[in-house]
Parts: sequence; C-alpha cells; structure tokens
Amino acid sequence: MVAKKKIHKLAIEVENDYSLIGIASHENDYRLSWAINKALGLDLKKNEDLLINHPKHKIIINYSLYNYDDENNYITYNLISNKSEQGFLIPEMKNIDFVFRVSGNPDQNLLDALIVKLKKIDIVSTAFLINDISEKLGRLFIF
Repeated sequence: MVAKKKIHKLAIEVENDYSLIGIASHENDYRLSWAINKALGLDLKKNEDLLINHPKHKIIINYSLYNYDDENNYITYNLISNKSEQGFLIPEMKNIDFVFRVSGNPDQNLLDALIVKLKKIDIVSTAFLINDISEKLGRLFIF
C-alpha cells in the first residue's frame, strides 16, 4: 500500500490598506488631476503608466497614473485612468473614467470628505466609493 501524500497549501490573506473612489469625468487625465489638486490641496504628479499584464489577451496594457504622497498624514493618493486603448482596468465599471486610490488606512470621515469635494469639481460628473471588488481585481491596486 502506498501512503497518500499530504499537500499543505499556504493561504496568505492580504489586508487592503486602501480605498477606491470611482470618478466619472469626460476630461483628460491631466485636466482632472489639475482640478483635483486645486480642489483638494494635493500635488498629484504624472508617474510612469501603470502596466497590467492582461492574461486573456497576453498583452501589457498601460493606464495613466498620477501620484501624491501626503507624508504628514501617511496617506498616498493615486489617480488612475480606468480606460486605455486596449480596454478597461475595471471592466465591470465601464461607467467610470478614473479610479482615485487612497492608501494608508484612510478613515471613513476622510473618504466622505474627499467624495463631497470631488463631486463639487465642475468637470466631475460623479464620485463614489467602490465597495464591492473581487479579490482578483483588488490585487491590481496593491502597489
């Protein structure tokens, strides 16, 4: 009789220290980043594009990325385009044009205040907290 091999799987649960805000705006990324900087008192700057390896189509897709580190409050802000010539970053949310990633364990009061201020920007159609996101999709925003 052959003994059965025991297989142990290591499950690592990554705790997300970020929140995502969906933004609908028909303006270009640089105009929106400028408007956000003005309205929120941030200093978002253009970074190298976010590169995502698309497993289905076997291509690398780039999405524009803006970044600001608030070192005093330990919060990082990223403005990421949801659209590219090759497709959407979040295909389930084709109604949003940008994702505003707030990392560093932001509290609900900060997120609520950000959403109110974002909605007041004249080139923003709407802004809302993205709550339900799959684990697979959530991994895209860990960087």
